[in-house]
Amino acid sequence: MVRVWQEPDPTQAAVDLVPAGLTPEGFRHVFDGVDARDREVSLIHEDSIPLRLMAVFDVLVNNADRKGGHVLAMPDFHRYGVDHGLTFHVDHKLRTVLWGWLGSPLLEEEQSGVRRVQAVVDGALGEALSEHVTRAEISALARRCRALLAAGELPSPRDEYPVIPRPPF
Repeated sequence: MVRVWQEPDPTQAAVDLVPAGLTPEGFRHVFDGVDARDREVSLIHEDSIPLRLMAVFDVLVNNADRKGGHVLAMPDFHRYGVDHGLTFHVDHKLRTVLWGWLGSPLLEEEQSGVRRVQAVVDGALGEALSEHVTRAEISALARRCRALLAAGELPSPRDEYPVIPRPPF
């Protein structure tokens, strides 16, 4: 395991809770709920290319635990995704707070990235991953690449299980 310390910018929040119905410009609404003090709130995330790319990554690796606190907002506006311990399962388990683009067409940059993963999953990438995940999980990654490209859009949540990780932060 490799760890490099990164110091997030405390003035930025890529994923946040705001009073219900008050989604600021440049952000996407995900869902409404009630906070620990019984106040109505909305979970939002920024509408940015780095976060969209993270959402595509989460679809491909089947991330079952993309919480708000797993997105580090850096001073240079880079976004790091951390804590990927619940990924690559063969069964569909996508749980994320990054649902703000559901049904949005994939951007060319996103399609290109998925194609690059698809091109190497049966080769160098699959070989490297095989030291850490099963062959079935690698095959599932390849299927998710094909399915995402065929759909041409970011997926919507399925109704068969919880789609937001608990807790969301």
